[in-house]
Amino acid sequence: MGYATMYPESITIKPLENPPDLTVTLSGSKSITNRALIMAALADGQTTLYGALKSEDTEVMQTALQALGIQIESSDDGSTIIIGGLGGHIPEHSAQLNLANSGTSIRFLSALCGLGRGEFKLDGTERMRMRPQADLLSGLNQLGVDAESVLGNGCPPLRVRGGGKVVGGVCRINAEASSQFLTALLMIAPYAENDVTVEVIGPFRPLYVAITTEMMRQWGVTVEQSRSAFHVRAGQHYSSQSNYQIEPDASAASYFFAAAALTGGSVVVKGLREDSLQGDVLFATRVLKEMGCVVEFTDNGIKVTGPKSGQLKGGKWDMSAISDTSLTLAAIAPFASEPTTVTGIAHARLQECDRISAICTELSRLGVKVDEYDDGFRIWPCDQIQPASLQTYKDHRMAMSLALIGLKVEGITILNPDCVAKTVPNYWQLLESLRS
Repeated sequence: MGYATMYPESITIKPLENPPDLTVTLSGSKSITNRALIMAALADGQTTLYGALKSEDTEVMQTALQALGIQIESSDDGSTIIIGGLGGHIPEHSAQLNLANSGTSIRFLSALCGLGRGEFKLDGTERMRMRPQADLLSGLNQLGVDAESVLGNGCPPLRVRGGGKVVGGVCRINAEASSQFLTALLMIAPYAENDVTVEVIGPFRPLYVAITTEMMRQWGVTVEQSRSAFHVRAGQHYSSQSNYQIEPDASAASYFFAAAALTGGSVVVKGLREDSLQGDVLFATRVLKEMGCVVEFTDNGIKVTGPKSGQLKGGKWDMSAISDTSLTLAAIAPFASEPTTVTGIAHARLQECDRISAICTELSRLGVKVDEYDDGFRIWPCDQIQPASLQTYKDHRMAMSLALIGLKVEGITILNPDCVAKTVPNYWQLLESLRS
């Protein structure tokens, strides 16, 4: 994919000499881009996406869709993608899909392959082979799809044998480990022979599922919801989109909002709105606001200004609904006036790395006092951050979050910085733009 050689083996972050005051333009949301690719592939006719994200995760998705026989063309910068939808038909009858460490891709495509006729194998990196998918497989089997873990441990590699149809009916799944299990089932539900009802057992992250149901509505499919049950009537089809605009990535925006909070500067993320599809805007509008920042909704985008006092407030937040931003909060927490407690993110242990253990380990390396919990952590204020070279665990969010500390203190080096290619390939250039 060409990203691995973009950066050196390590990058040392230099503290900002002056607080930033600028507007940042980010690429499209990974969550929306990959959902749009699936819906476009299932739609009747040609769809054009604008503002799409070009990254490892979205390229993995596009390559896999092409291997399944879907026609896709993209511009050189990847922001414009043209997809030839085939009305729920999967042309290829077999495929070996290598999905790297893209959890989004393996979940969405496992469900999509259930509509195909033939045998499909989905696999990925060593870390991917440790990421449980059993709840998704259970849901697919309940809907009439023959889906299994090849090794019998609920993890990839996965095998899906499709008979050219999904029967439908009622299925009950646990979506606590990933709301994407529910999303994957909902996105293929319109093409089932019978109505589909998905009943969710236990907790799940409704804000991430809301992205899916709202996008399905935009594409012409109605999802009826009653508490934790979702019903999709059979016979609905996605309508192709001639000009579907993808929002900037709100998860990526969190790092730049946090930079403003940390340094007392102001950052506008262009194109983000108060009514964004993405729940992660709550990191700015709720968490940073409660920490003492000023948050404004401008014609240009969402603007965050750090507290004039230069001192962030600590607090306690259940971040189950916006867990992708929990590491961003962890990075700025040592600079708060009181301890910062994060709960509700037990599932983060099963993501690109064990994010709870990893962030606690790396902050401790900096001399920060950290208490680790099963579902989160408490981070104590730290007057003296120690210089250190920090491990990223091949996790883009670890790298992007820990780099923020270097904007404030000397001696912060990020190892294996190329892992940001997963979602924000130009992250280091964007971080440097804060100096302008």
